[in-house]
Amino acid sequence: MFDQIRYALCLRNEPVAVIWTDEISEETLTFKKGAKSGCMIPLIKKAVYESRPVAIGRDCCGCTGGGYHLGFIEEMGQQFRYFLSCGIPGRLEGEAFKKTPELVDALLGYEGFKHLPAPRDYCLFKPASLLKPEDQPETVFFLVNPDQLSALVVLANYDLPANDGVVIPFGSGCDSLVLFPRMEGQGRKRGVVGLTDISVRKHLDPGILSFSVPYDRGLEMESNVSGSFLELKAWKEIRQRLDRIG
Repeated sequence: MFDQIRYALCLRNEPVAVIWTDEISEETLTFKKGAKSGCMIPLIKKAVYESRPVAIGRDCCGCTGGGYHLGFIEEMGQQFRYFLSCGIPGRLEGEAFKKTPELVDALLGYEGFKHLPAPRDYCLFKPASLLKPEDQPETVFFLVNPDQLSALVVLANYDLPANDGVVIPFGSGCDSLVLFPRMEGQGRKRGVVGLTDISVRKHLDPGILSFSVPYDRGLEMESNVSGSFLELKAWKEIRQRLDRIG
């Protein structure tokens, strides 16, 4: 699956599909039941780089933020407005990602940041090579370097009349890999550049970002590789560089 994109981009790691399910297999990696801490990004890297299925669940969602952004938890709690902004002196260190608590309130009420309940008990991250005919992926994402990201941005606009087929919204790593592409699936189906969350960058190589897209749009992009710029000289020169660096 996505063989043409993988070959054209010289992508050696796995595209990962996001699937909602009520059951997971024994080989699926996840957090322990009841776990209330743990970032999902290191877990997801195992799906990308080790081709292993991983999952976040209603009863094993790790950190509260991950549970909220994936839709397993309905509310973040009153302290979140301070956690994302200025903190509470002597009680809570803020991340200073928003200037004031009021701006956090506005963000949570913003239409482009709506809460979507999880439709099943598990959010399964399944490497594309493991997909079965009966699977019903909602979205797919790629972890890419700047050259590969550039190609995906161009490809996402290749069959559109304008140049707005991709967005880079502010949000957590969970948002960029799951929530935002879910929202795009309900509307414009734009690609989402993500993993710009400062708090998760420590888990990633410096040159890696994500590109997420509704699954059916990803299939359209796959079908558009043939005949596109990805087969012409300008890109082939870049691909040679990618091939050299491995």
